[in-house]
Amino acid sequence: MGFLDRLLGGGDGEDPAAQEDVARVERGGIPLAAERRIRELAGGDAAFTSGLSIADFALSRLDGVRPVCQVMGSSVYKVGWQSYPWGSGWGGGSLTELRPITDAWNHARRLALGRLEEEARLAGCHAVVDVMFKGNRHEFLSGDIEIVVNGTAVHLPEGGDAPVLTDLSLPDYTLLRRAGYRPVGVVASTSVFYIVPGRQTRQATTGWQRFQPNQELPDFTQGVYAAREMALARATEQASRLRAGGLIGVSIDHDIAIREVDNGGKREDLIVTFHIVGTAIAPAGEHLPLDPMPILRQGAK
Repeated sequence: MGFLDRLLGGGDGEDPAAQEDVARVERGGIPLAAERRIRELAGGDAAFTSGLSIADFALSRLDGVRPVCQVMGSSVYKVGWQSYPWGSGWGGGSLTELRPITDAWNHARRLALGRLEEEARLAGCHAVVDVMFKGNRHEFLSGDIEIVVNGTAVHLPEGGDAPVLTDLSLPDYTLLRRAGYRPVGVVASTSVFYIVPGRQTRQATTGWQRFQPNQELPDFTQGVYAAREMALARATEQASRLRAGGLIGVSIDHDIAIREVDNGGKREDLIVTFHIVGTAIAPAGEHLPLDPMPILRQGAK
């Protein structure tokens, strides 16, 4: 069987190379074809690849940064069995984190980041810039999620040890280095909360009171805050483990889904998901925490 046949999944499923690739992925690694491509690029035998714009590439040459290749990490992850709070037909509300779904997002992201870092290490690079995440749940993968993370691996003039990941653009990364700071890693976290509304909110959303004037739904507002604060707490905990002084380039993305339930009366429950990604930084040369830890350039969409 040829290389392309193995890459495209041809054969009877007993091919030793294909079995080895599966074993590599099960260990958290990358397939052999990906490793060979990265090593070839690292050896300078092929043209480099990057996601840099023309301006970013020109700046990299002026700053002594050499792009080597684009790197990727991915994980398709099965979400374990998740029970939903049933609530009370008499109007009792509740607020619960859906840990199997939360943990699935966080673990899949760690696996994807680990594979991206492995590709950068195989390329002999010191950093990965423009790290970007894409996470999906697909109808054809019912109950599964997919995480894909991409970035550009670069050599730095001052060298380095293990590749450092950052979601900063190359110009922002250059400014950060010239200001005396350096990234110590990408921080990313997810939190998924399930909100069963109380009687007041149920009446406002499904009862006759839904035709009344404007009013806040405090149960749902509280749930959005809880999901956000839990995700932020996990992000700052990761930064603390990296001995970072702060988080920059933080992006906050959230999604709200309605789940209709009939339990002695119809109601609309809410599922709130928050994803947070940022770059942890420390003073160059020392991983000393700054006091207090700031979270900068925070945005929500």
